[in-house]
Amino acid sequence: MWKHHRVLGSVAALLLLLALVLPSIQTQKQSAREKAAMAAEPARRLAGGIVDSLRRENDPYIVDLARFAVSEHNKEGNTQLELEKVVKVKEQAVAGRLYYITIQVDEGGAKKLYEAKVLEQLWLDVKKLVEFKPAEGASPNV
Repeated sequence: MWKHHRVLGSVAALLLLLALVLPSIQTQKQSAREKAAMAAEPARRLAGGIVDSLRRENDPYIVDLARFAVSEHNKEGNTQLELEKVVKVKEQAVAGRLYYITIQVDEGGAKKLYEAKVLEQLWLDVKKLVEFKPAEGASPNV
């Protein structure tokens, strides 16, 4: 009978040890994956740095943010700008995500470029137009 208790005690001790060690091993594997991802994108390692969002100009999510920016600007400025296309996108990690979007618009038949900053804080359900201004030194024929 004592042999059974020793065996059960040993098994319980091994299970407890395994329960303590296994999460540590999984964390190390996850950490290794995160390090590999960071090495692949060195610009993203800089906390708070502004990063080009390459090839996201046609991303429906970014286009919706641009549409939001134009709509908010039209409300605030009593204008009638129409979104033509997203030209360039940059992102910055802040208390949320700050998008720098260069937008081509139709302004009364003329194509013009504007720069919009949109702050998004998903956990607070916040989307806010921070800035909307004419793009400096940019050609609308992009």
